[in-house]
Parts: sequence; structure tokens; C-alpha cells
Amino acid sequence: MKACIRKREDRHGRINNPLSPRGVTAITTAVSASAVRWSAGLQAAWAGSPVGVPTSGVSLVLTEQPATEQFGQVVGSFTFPNPPIPPTPPYHNVVGIAHDGDGHLYCSDITVPQLFLVNPTEPTAQLIDGPYDVQAHSAIPVGITTDGNHVYVGDTTGDDIDVYDLDGNFVRSFSVAAQTGFPEGIAFNRITRHLDVVDGQGGLEVHEFTLDGSFVQTFSIVPTSPHGLASDHGRCSYWLYDGGPSGTDTVRHLHLDFVEMESFPGTAAAGFGLGEGLAVIRDHLYVISAPSGWPTVVVFDVSDAMLSPQIALCRIFADGFESGDWSVWSSATP
Repeated sequence: MKACIRKREDRHGRINNPLSPRGVTAITTAVSASAVRWSAGLQAAWAGSPVGVPTSGVSLVLTEQPATEQFGQVVGSFTFPNPPIPPTPPYHNVVGIAHDGDGHLYCSDITVPQLFLVNPTEPTAQLIDGPYDVQAHSAIPVGITTDGNHVYVGDTTGDDIDVYDLDGNFVRSFSVAAQTGFPEGIAFNRITRHLDVVDGQGGLEVHEFTLDGSFVQTFSIVPTSPHGLASDHGRCSYWLYDGGPSGTDTVRHLHLDFVEMESFPGTAAAGFGLGEGLAVIRDHLYVISAPSGWPTVVVFDVSDAMLSPQIALCRIFADGFESGDWSVWSSATP
């Protein structure tokens, strides 16, 4: 049996190519489940196709060649302006990065403890806000994330999460010492409206907290040396950098239960230094690296990344039809 297969746009305007390796399984499943409807119900829908639909069965006509696989390919990089990051030794160690929800990136510097917001332009990012001095409360601000109202920083010296307003003013903090002494990566999940914190002490765990610091649950993860963590609400998933030197220099794509779906080689394999924090903006994944000590953000293409098995439920919650409470739908997820 043959079919007319074309690219189409998803609800976010991205092109889904069913002929890519990640589309093969979906096509096979769809054809198996829907074969009985092809010769009748789908012919009407294809009537306007430029290749037409034959009346004596369904014909496979490829309108174009399969697109080249781009998943995990480097598509750009940029450094930071001065200020806040001087281009001379001693080099600053920018390790945290997070999407602000509006196309910009929050960054955290642990050499001179500070936070700042940039526009991710190449070859040099554009400073938008900051830098904000946070040394009084966050001596080593490794992980960073935001819910749009506050910025949350994982301080590895205080075993706590420090909370700042969008102007860099300290608001409060809460301890995570009972779960980890090294809160390295941190991500805000727009579906659960909770914080997920990576245990950077080798526990191979991610701990979930409410925004007020109440512990919720712990997830086990695969990486050998977990660093940065980013929530990707568009794909209902997480991105995690498995760093070095004890890690594998691998970017891992996980669904909401932190089970790995796919992965690709990280920043070192791409010719940069080992990575740290990471952030996702639509089809680009941004990973902080430090080749020769100079902080650089490496940009990867993830337009062909898989969607989480929970994507339908995530879209329901994102549209506001449910409470956003994980317990409401956790039992319904596969």
C-alpha cells in the first residue's frame, strides 16, 4: 500500500517531517491502525493534492526528498558582552542559563556571583538587564530558572534555593539540604508549576519542590554526572546535560517522568569545552560551555526532537482546562 506523504505544520508552526527517522514509527503505527479508512475517507481530504489520488487504491507519491536529519547539530554560538563578562583573565565562569519565557536568557556567573539577562544574538549576546550582584545570599549561583515573576537560583554553598525578584532583589530562600547538598541544575515546570532540582552530588536524582519550598517527590535519572536542566513545555519534556569530566558529554531528552527518549553528543564533541547549564527556546537548545576558559553558549538544532508521551495532557493543562496539579493526571499517563 502506498500513500501521499507531505510535511505539515504543527500547532506551534513548526514543520513536522514524517519522513525523518523520528517519523517512521509514527507513520507505521498510523498506517497499521487506519488502513481500512485510506481508500475512502482520506481520498476526499487529498482531493486538492498536487499529485492527486488515484481511484484504484492509494498510491505512494513522494512530493520531495526526506529532509536531512538536523537533530543535535550545532547551528551557532555566541559569547557575552563586557560588561558583565570581561574578555580577559581571570575568566568568569558562567554556568547557569534559563529561558525567561520571552525569548531571552537569564544567566548566572559564579566567579563574581551575579545574575543578568541577555538577548541571544550572535556573535555576542546583548545585555538587557543586570548584572545583579547576588553574593550576599548566593555565593555560588550554579543553577537558574524563572517562573516569570521570580528568578530561582541553586546555591551550592548554602544547600538552598534563593529567590529574587526580576530586578535582582533578594526575596527569600528555602533549604534543599534534606535532598541534596549540591543543587546544580534547576527548572520551572509550567505544567506542574513546581521546581525540579538536580542533585549534583552523584545521587543521580531530580527532586521536585513547590515554589514555596515544600518537597514533593524524587525521580531517578540515567546520567552519570547531571548538570543543567531545562523544562520544554512545548514538547512536554526536559533537557539535561550529562557533563564531565566524570560524565559523558551528552545532551539527554527526557519525558516528564525523567525517562530518556533520545540523546546526542554535547558541547565538547562539537569542538567546544564541556557544558554546564542549558535552556530551550522553541527549536534551539542553548548550552553553556567554556572553551579555553571563555564562556560561550553553543546552539543546537532540536527541531526534529521527539514529543513526550504526555504531550496531549500537557497541552490540556497549558490551555487552562485543568488545575495543573500533577496528582490529577499522573495516574493517567502511560
